[in-house]
Amino acid sequence: MESMVNKKSLSLPNNINGSNILVTGGTGFIGSHVVKSLLKHKAKIIVPYIEINPRSLFYLDKLSKKVNIEHVDVTNKSKVFRLIKKYNIDYIIHFAAQTVVTKAYQSPFETLKTNIMGTVNVLEAARNYKNIKGIIVASSDKAYGKTTVPYTEDFPLRGDHPYDVSKSCTDLIAQTYFKTYKLPIVVTRFGNVYGEGDLHLDRIIPSICQAIINKEILKIRSDGTYVRDYVYVKDIAEGCVLLLTKINQVLGEAFNFSSKDTDSVLEVVKKAQEILGINIPYAIMNNSKNEIPYQHLIDSKVRKLGWKNQYRLKNVLPKVYSWYKKNLRRSYG
Repeated sequence: MESMVNKKSLSLPNNINGSNILVTGGTGFIGSHVVKSLLKHKAKIIVPYIEINPRSLFYLDKLSKKVNIEHVDVTNKSKVFRLIKKYNIDYIIHFAAQTVVTKAYQSPFETLKTNIMGTVNVLEAARNYKNIKGIIVASSDKAYGKTTVPYTEDFPLRGDHPYDVSKSCTDLIAQTYFKTYKLPIVVTRFGNVYGEGDLHLDRIIPSICQAIINKEILKIRSDGTYVRDYVYVKDIAEGCVLLLTKINQVLGEAFNFSSKDTDSVLEVVKKAQEILGINIPYAIMNNSKNEIPYQHLIDSKVRKLGWKNQYRLKNVLPKVYSWYKKNLRRSYG
């Protein structure tokens, strides 16, 4: 997407107070934190769901009592359109997706169906409704595919793992609807997001916490050298709200969200040991399939809009670990 950020675009924030905002994937990990951030703006939030996990942050923080929830699957186009029309939606934040890399490898059809056609359905509904003021579509750093250098937003999208391809497609579809149909779309590309409420225990931060709590050996699926940006979820949530308030100035653009914690898996384990003061025995499984060895996002573009990392692993990991210690169980069933 072409860059249109300039000094003039840093002013004139869009007032989202009291707006009707649809958050797909709002019962999920990142979506729940975005909902909590939006509630500070007194927005009327509508969250479609398939099921609500009783161990999720959405359930535990009783967010269903603060938002409107509707049993709607984003892969059902007609129901998505009726939902948007029913609530006179002003803005959409599209997070609904199958987000687990290992599950995508095991079940590519369901991942591609949800992530690609779910996005098409949301954007088609918005195109036909015609009154949408802004849409944020969540892509991913995985959309860029494999490289050995840091990514900037103008890098081509070349995913080849099933999950990565689903996000490359999501990203390109969003660009299509902006360029062809002039839908007011902005795309986000996050590094590895961690924080309270992430129930996907094959990710490194949750798996570290689980291993400590259950006194188990931490199983690392890669060779331990894979590098990622680790971004705290509240930084991501505030970044999404920021883009929503500046939607008119950044239409059609993509934004990377990174952090100062750019580490290999083994470096994250070492940091966790130092921060938490706990020895973490681990085993290198080295059984990951076609995953990206190195990823680092350059996020100077979104920083020019006023976004910044307010949190670091060294500051928030104890708090995150406490959440898991309180809420985690040996099996999620």
